[in-house]
Amino acid sequence: MPPLMFALLAAAGVAGIMLIVAGAVGTRPAPARPDGRLQRARRYWRGANLSRRDRLTRQIILVAAAAITVLVWLLVKIPLLALLAGLIVLGVRWLFGAGAGEQRAIAQLEALESWTRRLSDVVRTGLGLGEAILVSTRDAPQALAEDLQLLAAHLRGGVTIVTALDRLADRLSDATSDEVIVALRLHATDRGQRLSDILDELTASVAREITVRREVWASRADPRLTTKIMTCLGIGTYVLLVTNPTYIRPYATLMGQAVIAVCTGVFLALLIWIRKLSTTRKAPRLLSTQESR
Repeated sequence: MPPLMFALLAAAGVAGIMLIVAGAVGTRPAPARPDGRLQRARRYWRGANLSRRDRLTRQIILVAAAAITVLVWLLVKIPLLALLAGLIVLGVRWLFGAGAGEQRAIAQLEALESWTRRLSDVVRTGLGLGEAILVSTRDAPQALAEDLQLLAAHLRGGVTIVTALDRLADRLSDATSDEVIVALRLHATDRGQRLSDILDELTASVAREITVRREVWASRADPRLTTKIMTCLGIGTYVLLVTNPTYIRPYATLMGQAVIAVCTGVFLALLIWIRKLSTTRKAPRLLSTQESR
């Protein structure tokens, strides 16, 4: 076996083993070197700020990518095609998910609007801000239920209103959400009047933001569809290449693999560019992480 092929196969095998080991030791005490390679591999395996469902999905994809890489290597004995198989498994969900992030952001804004309106109604009854927040988080909108329940838990645990709101802002990580939280923070520190009127104005502003975002999301349907079609065509071409021994034979050489690498790079760059056209750049936040602890 050529040294290059052997090295790439060994690297793929070691990477798969590291992922499996990292998952297996996820509940054990941290190693003596917190910044060691095993610790970084475990953080990559578990992901950052992910729900249990998203973390499980991530781990399944990582294991599937490693398994598919090894399987394709055994079938075609071409290192680059084996690595491409793993990259396809890792990237196909991201490519097909164009627009999903914006839909989640819109759902979060709709939940924020609902909660802000409810909070305004509760404040109008004469309750203080802390008590009003606790009441308003009951039966919270689904998209914000976990975050608002955690906010209420912080307040019940003795955390100050400003600190609890800052933690909520960090979790939501959205400029429009920051506007609501800034108003609540100011009231908590200055005890200003007419908070319910301010919240009503913010509710109307969030509703307008939702309308704009929905219009933008709908106007970018074509780039999202183009991304999905091109992804399907690329995967289909790859499958035909791998399953056709006669067609794949010229690419077994080093020069053939270089041609595959260049063509794949150009195709991926085009896919990423088209996908970028279908996404919306996030507005800069009003609250920074440094302010929030």
